Amino acid sequence: MHYTPYTLYPIGAMSARAAAQPREGVLLRGDNGGYACLQPWTELGDSPLEYELDALRDGNPLRLGQRALKCIEVDGAARAKGENLFAGLRVPRSHATLTVSTTPSQVYNLHQRGFRVGKLKVIPKLASTVERLVNLASMVPEWKWRVDFNCTLSPEDALKFWDMLPSAMRERIDFIEDPCYYDVEVWQKLQDAGIPLGYDMPVQNESIIPQRTTKPMMRIVKPARHHSTTGLPVFTTYMDHPLGQCWAAYNAAVFYNDKPAEEVPLCGLVSHHVYRPNAFSEELGMNVTPEFNAPAGTGLGFDKLLAALPWRTL
Repeated sequence: MHYTPYTLYPIGAMSARAAAQPREGVLLRGDNGGYACLQPWTELGDSPLEYELDALRDGNPLRLGQRALKCIEVDGAARAKGENLFAGLRVPRSHATLTVSTTPSQVYNLHQRGFRVGKLKVIPKLASTVERLVNLASMVPEWKWRVDFNCTLSPEDALKFWDMLPSAMRERIDFIEDPCYYDVEVWQKLQDAGIPLGYDMPVQNESIIPQRTTKPMMRIVKPARHHSTTGLPVFTTYMDHPLGQCWAAYNAAVFYNDKPAEEVPLCGLVSHHVYRPNAFSEELGMNVTPEFNAPAGTGLGFDKLLAALPWRTL
């Protein structure tokens, strides 16, 4: 196996747990000619990149490494056949991915490009977050909102945040993702208070969550770290390299390939615009829209760009 490091440069602070610092990751190339992206978020509980790479060398891959190997397998098989993985597939449309530094003008520009739902990363400062959300929402009255706290609130503050929202704003909330760490009794209270909830990774055994509360919750699936799911989940990228973005988009397209269009939720598969442009993101198109723009080439695409990278033996 070979690898090549990369660095992505955010255009602003990414989330409540991630500052506007460069993001380090690697692209991997398997012996079968397939490629994958591996970019940990240690702020969210991932092992450091060095640990992931050491585990791959030892033949005992960690969670992200396991998913990267699956990507290499699928991508390599398609490249060997000269096939594009997106051929014949319909990728779900996306919400607008909005970091904590998103401005009203950026939201308005995204509205002009066709977005009608925004997923906003927010910080655990309730008054300023409510004010900011209301101000952004005032720019686009048609929008619904998904709000992601990355488990930074206490249960009490989660309830307080909901109470602080104007009633008109509460009606525009699609779901609040990971307001606090999961606890069945706590999340039941949040649901009973009327809060629509979405969950990403609040506990180790994620499979227990949908069965433990009386009301449904929206499941968020990131193919860079999740390998299976049920129901009608929202697939999102791991805010990683455009190759990883394509892996997320492919998984979403396969999962929803035989589902009626009206059953497919808006996903979060367009995220490369949160970083400064590079050759890969430019191939996806920097004037983003809710439609995923699959790159040309075999497998997940980017054939010439990947071949030109300086690969090292892992």
